[in-house]
Amino acid sequence: MQMKLIGIKYCGGCNPVMDRAKLVREIKRRLPPEYIVTEDPTKEQWDIGILICGCLTACADKPDSKNSAGQWIIAAGNSVDRVNAHEKKLAEMIIEKITDMSAKANF
Repeated sequence: MQMKLIGIKYCGGCNPVMDRAKLVREIKRRLPPEYIVTEDPTKEQWDIGILICGCLTACADKPDSKNSAGQWIIAAGNSVDRVNAHEKKLAEMIIEKITDMSAKANF
């Protein structure tokens, strides 16, 4: 079984409308064991990056950080990749996107 590296990058947290840390804990808890979640940007390139932004502005979504992962998921406020959802559904949506991306990329 090939391990998949999932990187987490946070916004500055100036105007959060959701609990960013709780969302990441839920993602970590629910991901299958072949996924390794890290917040360390100095490791090898992540297979998938998750940008965790507390509000819809997603000001941390900058081109310079895009190089740290092959693919990105943007959680901004109560949305995932610009699809609105209740805060309780965000982790489920992100995990579904991770598994879909993994299957399509064949890693």
